[in-house]
Amino acid sequence: MKQHTWIAAAGATFSALTGAEWYLRQHDHADNRDRWFHEGYDGAHPYNVFHNRSGWELMPGYNVAGIRINQYGFRGADFSKRKDPNVARIMCLGDSCTFGVAGDESPYPYQLQQCLEPMDLEGSYQTINAGVEGHGSINALLRLPRLLKFHPDVLIINHGWNDMWMGNPKHYPDMRRKTQSYWHYGNGSQTGLMLIDAAKEGLGLSAPPPPISSFDLESFIPTNFEFNMERIIRLAKKAGVQVVLTTLPTLISQQAGPPTLPCLEKLHYPGFFPEGDLDRVKQLYEIYDTSIRQLAMREDVELIDLNAAFRDRDTKRDLYFSDTWHPTLEGNQVIARALADGLYERELIG
Repeated sequence: MKQHTWIAAAGATFSALTGAEWYLRQHDHADNRDRWFHEGYDGAHPYNVFHNRSGWELMPGYNVAGIRINQYGFRGADFSKRKDPNVARIMCLGDSCTFGVAGDESPYPYQLQQCLEPMDLEGSYQTINAGVEGHGSINALLRLPRLLKFHPDVLIINHGWNDMWMGNPKHYPDMRRKTQSYWHYGNGSQTGLMLIDAAKEGLGLSAPPPPISSFDLESFIPTNFEFNMERIIRLAKKAGVQVVLTTLPTLISQQAGPPTLPCLEKLHYPGFFPEGDLDRVKQLYEIYDTSIRQLAMREDVELIDLNAAFRDRDTKRDLYFSDTWHPTLEGNQVIARALADGLYERELIG
């Protein structure tokens, strides 16, 4: 009798705890969704939808005004999730530069597919556009487990601009903490169980807010960006994926002297720099460029220098970029060609 009573009590306790955990998760989901609508959703991009883990994703099945999202939430045409063993998948992970502007032919992942098809390659290749507008390295890290379920053979990572534009060196919090959700990024107290997290918070045992530091550009290192990128690279490599980092193509001239007037008119600046302070923007760009190159060396992954592809077009960069970092269709064609050649030269395709 006592044994039955103990089992019944244990079952009731388990049910109560499970119900409480479910309730807290639903409440947290609702709070995060409210934050999305009040802080993240501006209505200008109706194909972006709330996601409780990565922040926001693309709306599956959306197809309006030259923006087509497939059944799995990737920009482009539908494809089978089941991978053809005779076809290698190349996934392009990035932000709005990867997502592209309106028109199926606009994004560089599409253009990369067009470059690969006429090449004399022994194998067959399929490109997947995993770009999402506004995403930074933390969003990419949180969505990567889902992306790896599509079994890419090669992962091309083109991230950095949103980290750069949002990471004011003069007000830079240390966000190098594991997180289960973009909406709890930086709190450092998530265990994966809402009941435990709530108990810790009630007892005052939650981790303190991330410390905030102020750096001059001369001493600034984007540690949050590097921390997230390291984890992305290692997670992908652990899954047997070949990782390729890229430098960030830009409208900013790499030559000495002032930019051309057409380039100057298109340049945008981060909100924490005065409008027109191109020297500091260049310096910040070079800091992230150095970080990407050093990450490739430290993590022993390939690097394709996409910005170098525009070196002989330096005085005409305004033809290839619509603003500081967004490529035009012509710019995406240059990027795709550089990627195709770079992958072939590094024997990642053949």
